Amino acid sequence: MVTSPGGTTIAALHALEQGACRGIVMDAVQASTERARAMGDS
Repeated sequence: MVTSPGGTTIAALHALEQGACRGIVMDAVQASTERARAMGDS
């Protein structure tokens, strides 16, 4: 929603989608968020 049609960002996002990287990135963000919360509870 924040990319320009035909721009460099959309090209990069398309490449990530083709490589099924989106799910991996989402999992990494979730894991780091959960770890940060756990560290904050210490």
